[in-house]
Amino acid sequence: MTADQDLPRKTFYHPLSGAAILGVDWLAFGADAISGFGLLALTSVAAFAATFWAVYRIQTRMHGDEPGPARLKALIGAIAAGVPFPIGGTVVGGAIMALSGLPLLGRKR
Repeated sequence: MTADQDLPRKTFYHPLSGAAILGVDWLAFGADAISGFGLLALTSVAAFAATFWAVYRIQTRMHGDEPGPARLKALIGAIAAGVPFPIGGTVVGGAIMALSGLPLLGRKR
């Protein structure tokens, strides 16, 4: 076993970015459902903006990404959270979990 195998692999998203994307999406869909979907456009824009800001900050400050790649990751996450339906139980939600290492957090290393 080499020293490289002992180090955890860096994921596409920091785990907090994945949690932020899924969390904002969950909160936004809950707000949509409570409002009877009357504020759908506003909620989608707010979810997009909040997610973009959070993911960009997490990726640059905690994950070590340069600004360009961090913006792209933030854009992808913001689009996922801003769509007007929940992504948690979908392929998109599963991909975000996998890309951020969230399913692996419970496993011992």
